[in-house]
Amino acid sequence: MEFHISCHHTPNNCGVHRHEPDGTRSPNAVPNWAEHCKEVGVTYIKGGVNAPQHNHFLFVETDDMAKLRNLMQPYQGYWDVIITPVMDLK
Repeated sequence: MEFHISCHHTPNNCGVHRHEPDGTRSPNAVPNWAEHCKEVGVTYIKGGVNAPQHNHFLFVETDDMAKLRNLMQPYQGYWDVIITPVMDLK
């Protein structure tokens, strides 16, 4: 099944700005969504970002809803995440 994932965050909780005390990027940050999808067993279809508004979106495919939770785990508690099933309305 295909899903649309819409994410929003504020400048204060933006992953770009979260760093470890030693200056390295936070392990919660996902630098490449296609690779992260592959790691958790979700098929990446397409994604994008509207950086000035701190909005992200993904289209993914999976038959296991638990994998969607794993996919978004790095940002749970930081971002507002909405996951919606996508259906063909033919």
